[in-house]
Amino acid sequence: MFYAIASSIARLVFLVIFRVKLINAENFNNTKGRCIICCNHISNFDPLILACFTKRQISFMGKKELFKIPVLKSLIKWLNVFPVDRTGVTVSSMKHAVSILKEGKVLGIFPEGTRVKSYDENNAKAGISMIANMADSLIVPVFIRSKYRLFGKIEVVFGEPTNYFEGIEGRINSEIHTQIGKKILKDIYSLENRLN
Repeated sequence: MFYAIASSIARLVFLVIFRVKLINAENFNNTKGRCIICCNHISNFDPLILACFTKRQISFMGKKELFKIPVLKSLIKWLNVFPVDRTGVTVSSMKHAVSILKEGKVLGIFPEGTRVKSYDENNAKAGISMIANMADSLIVPVFIRSKYRLFGKIEVVFGEPTNYFEGIEGRINSEIHTQIGKKILKDIYSLENRLN
């Protein structure tokens, strides 16, 4: 309930101070059951934009440092954010992420782990691939382009829901997870071409 109210209020605020444009949002909005929404990360506003302008409720991973701020800790918990260590995904955070997906819900992840300005395949993490594999989940790549300037444009383009393990047989080792992580990140940034 709080999530719906908070996201609706934030959406109105964003519509006043930004020009938000969504492209192919139905690729995500029409998904059913478990799903991971995977996006580039340029601003702390990114998760709010995704939460406010999409139809499905999203549970986001958030850096554990945010949970050390008492008031903010309560707020982000209400918004379905759960802590993760940016230096490496812990077993407990992995289990929590998988449990969210197995309940048929949506998990939101920024696979680079921190805010970045441009594409670098070396920023890709294997954790997203491991979570998707453990939960047997599709991934929707998303690209956000904006400078987040007052009254400026925010463009969000959604890719197709994708099974990144299709055609892969046998045991999936850490090397394969790393390669899949790089493929996911490449697919995210390739969506920028649809904005030009």
